[in-house]
Amino acid sequence: MAKRKTSKRRYRMITFKVFEDTDSDILDWWEGIDEGERSDALRDLIRGYLGKQPRRSKLLTIPELLEVRQDTLWIRDALNEMPGYLERLVQHVAANGAAQVAIQPEARAPANGIALESTEPALSDNDSDRRTQRMKRSQW
Repeated sequence: MAKRKTSKRRYRMITFKVFEDTDSDILDWWEGIDEGERSDALRDLIRGYLGKQPRRSKLLTIPELLEVRQDTLWIRDALNEMPGYLERLVQHVAANGAAQVAIQPEARAPANGIALESTEPALSDNDSDRRTQRMKRSQW
């Protein structure tokens, strides 16, 4: 049996401009209110100005739920900041990686103690040709 959809509540959006230079006190108050509670705070403020009581009942504060809420907000903020952080990280690695490629690593002596002179190739021409032929024959 199909369930009947409940109709959505109708609403109107009320907005106003706040200027950073003359309305900084309003902006400070606004930023001090937690996200998700700002509309309710404005409703309560307007109803108070009209001489009416706030319609919503204040919720009981449970410390455990408050902690979960704060953790959730922190996670959300961290996830929202992650694309920018990753972009900066990739740019940093790309910039520093290019600089590190230009720096030649110092040669270290092999474990068996036999060191090659830097002017001598690691393989003779004959060995190099033989290796090239073996690589061509191998199937990857």
